[in-house]
Amino acid sequence: MGAIALTFSLIVFRIAAPNLNLQSVVIKNLKFNSSSSPPYLNMTFIAEIHVKNDNFGTFKFQNSSAGVFYNGTLIGTSGFFGGEVRGRETQNMNVTIKVRSNVWVNQTYLNGDLNSGLVKLRSYADFRGKVTVLKIAKQSKVSVLDCTMNLNLTSKAIQDILCAEN
Repeated sequence: MGAIALTFSLIVFRIAAPNLNLQSVVIKNLKFNSSSSPPYLNMTFIAEIHVKNDNFGTFKFQNSSAGVFYNGTLIGTSGFFGGEVRGRETQNMNVTIKVRSNVWVNQTYLNGDLNSGLVKLRSYADFRGKVTVLKIAKQSKVSVLDCTMNLNLTSKAIQDILCAEN
């Protein structure tokens, strides 16, 4: 009987950070110009994120934000409301980010990338919250989504998405 209780507790009360997956990115309202001074890149970046909770308890996460970076400089950010993902379930979220290059972006690099037709971007989001199992065990967890990708200016689409593991 003790072995059964031990096995049950090791499985049910093992708490891990939920997994975040970037399923797709849609680009809308893409506008860019490498001939202007300064060159610019503006668009709406819509990311579909899956939050997969493999725990037996509910993951409640706080309000957070997601950002898009170019060459290490933040060029777009958006907040999203907290929520919860029940145990052993996956929740889909769409996060919309208005991207606007700014004067802090290295203009030489941006001009070269715009002329090449491929712009390397990085997206980042983190989900902070608590996993609660059977109202007994509560543990704070942080899940991070950190991805690099290329914006193809000809096709107006994202390609070569590569995300780091949590």
